[in-house]
Amino acid sequence: MTILFTSFLHWFMVLPLLVSEAPTETIKIADFTKSFEDLNTLPASFLVTNNITYNSEGGHLQGIQLYNDHTAYLSGSSEDLSYMVKMELGEQSRVLSIDTLMHAPLRHAGGFQIFDQYLAVGIEDNKERNLAYLQVYNLEAENPFDKPIYTIARKGNYERVTAGAVGITAFRGEILILVANWDSRVLDFYSCPEQDFHNGKGEFTLKSDIEVIKQTTSEWSDPKWLSYQNLNLFSDQKDQLYMVGTAKNEAGDQVADLFKLQLPSSSAKITKLNSKIFNTSTSVDFKAAAGLNISSEGDLILAAAPYQLEKNTTINLFAHKEPSWKKTREWSSQDARQAAAATELHAFAINNHSISKYDRSTGELITSRSYPNTKHLNSGFLSGGLLYCAHSNYPNQPDSSSIRIIDPKSLTLKKTIKLRQSKGSLTWIVKNKGYWYALFAYYGENNHLTYLAKMNENWEILQKWNFPNSIIKEMGKMSISGGVAWEQGFVVTGHDEKLLYYVTLPENGENLNFIKQYKAPFTGQGIALDPLTGGLIGINRAEKKVVTAKFLP
Repeated sequence: MTILFTSFLHWFMVLPLLVSEAPTETIKIADFTKSFEDLNTLPASFLVTNNITYNSEGGHLQGIQLYNDHTAYLSGSSEDLSYMVKMELGEQSRVLSIDTLMHAPLRHAGGFQIFDQYLAVGIEDNKERNLAYLQVYNLEAENPFDKPIYTIARKGNYERVTAGAVGITAFRGEILILVANWDSRVLDFYSCPEQDFHNGKGEFTLKSDIEVIKQTTSEWSDPKWLSYQNLNLFSDQKDQLYMVGTAKNEAGDQVADLFKLQLPSSSAKITKLNSKIFNTSTSVDFKAAAGLNISSEGDLILAAAPYQLEKNTTINLFAHKEPSWKKTREWSSQDARQAAAATELHAFAINNHSISKYDRSTGELITSRSYPNTKHLNSGFLSGGLLYCAHSNYPNQPDSSSIRIIDPKSLTLKKTIKLRQSKGSLTWIVKNKGYWYALFAYYGENNHLTYLAKMNENWEILQKWNFPNSIIKEMGKMSISGGVAWEQGFVVTGHDEKLLYYVTLPENGENLNFIKQYKAPFTGQGIALDPLTGGLIGINRAEKKVVTAKFLP
């Protein structure tokens, strides 16, 4: 630590609350470097609704951490104050509360970390840049953000004493806190005996510091050091200390960098081990908020958020064990152009105006039939021993949709039901809990008008829901092409991409809830439930193949 900094840095402790006993067991990663390497670079997405009015002008979200797996905390800055957002992630993801931390000039709550039940965050004057407070809160307290359990004040030279990113962990009998100053140029490490910390009698002292520009990078995986928005600390079962920084690089990539730390009493050392680029949703940005966490099952999870908390905010989670749909079988079919459906014994490939039937055990073609006066057979749904096919006249106008009911044994057309009151193009229908659900698609600049309709036995529309903008934007000029009832809602596909979107019906309102996004082993178009495996059946349109898939949680 430089003599100049020592003369200006003052620390003191504030203990307004009794700290609870230490957790019985802190979860540590067995092999941290491998777990970091195994992080999935594609996210699961949660759309979080917010009904709390809060003035965040003049700032943005700064950090994000998970707590007990299904709760997320996000720090934020504004012109007048610093704040902390608490949200629930799940089927009905929503903001639970927004708490003020401090008022101007301490308006900037930066990157932070949660360790066990403790949240450590730096709150700084981001204008004068000569004052910051490192605050530690107990999340199990009744009102955790009313008073911190520990405070470290940092006062001194311009930008040297700021606290834009903070990390916390237990390491070799100590609670170790990392504080990074402006643009993460210098890393300060404070320590406190672990038992004293949990007993509420601790004192944090400055253990060591690292001026990054003076570090030798010859042993680094690459020499790049970024202006990290978040820096998180971890120790693993091998008693090694690691730091992970998140930022956006000069090329615009969303980056997480892994470092190994050595903190002797003198000559502290940092070594870069790895760097990963992550593919976020459109609005999510590591320059705003991203943070690494350890789940209750001992897996790493990287969370990320956009710049601003909106009415509907997308949160990305990058996990080691990401739930996914895995291909179980595929076979070729010239009719694999629009959709697929299945029984336990047979599979059906659906084209615009023809259907082919296959033996599932051998993949052999059993029969094929064409249907005159059809434009687009878009999907198939088996119910009551009949195959219900959604049909539209797209791109002709005005819209005209119908349901073609087909005998799956002979593939003969049994009946046509015209949906006279509908607008848009019917792409799929399913029956669930006594009601029919039908998707009416719009295309081009009007695809935001696409809606899911709830219908009765007489095919009368009872209720309608639109899709969240975050899903529609990913459709480009196309629309929702396939869907099935799944878990508590529906899994839907787009037109081309190998993606599935899980949505649920809202308790109130006109927009479906966007829960998660999954990779799929088939492209967009019509899908159906597979009664043989409990999974899905779809098509790879470009390769003219029927594909079955099973969900692996």
